[in-house]
Amino acid sequence: MKLNLETFLPYQLTNIATRVSNDFAQVYQDKYDLNIPQWRVLANLAQYGQSNAKDLCIQASMDKSTVSRAVKALVNKDLVCSKLNENDKRAALLMLSEQGESFHSKIAIEAINWEKQLLSGLSDDEYQVLNTVIEKLNNKLNA
Repeated sequence: MKLNLETFLPYQLTNIATRVSNDFAQVYQDKYDLNIPQWRVLANLAQYGQSNAKDLCIQASMDKSTVSRAVKALVNKDLVCSKLNENDKRAALLMLSEQGESFHSKIAIEAINWEKQLLSGLSDDEYQVLNTVIEKLNNKLNA
């Protein structure tokens, strides 16, 4: 049996994910001076609220050093702030600053428009099927 990369799911998903991520990065890299990991940390904090670095690694599927560098850069840009975690003094709680919330809101508008443009080639039914398949694959991997 020969492996066909054109139909091998891990290969196809990696390629499409990379292409989508790189294309979307054009929305925020030049205009907002963010790289991909910084965007992902910013977006996760906006979506889920305060978090520690360990949880961000899980939420964003990124390794510890990548999250750490992204957080450091976002703190230096005054987009993220940290406070002492009363429950675990070793793990600071990270959250968007006021400036970070405003910053994210601006990017979110452009992100939604970018996504609409990408998905404009799909019918509503195709979009539903895509989401269902992604959810099923996630559930299988989390089992």
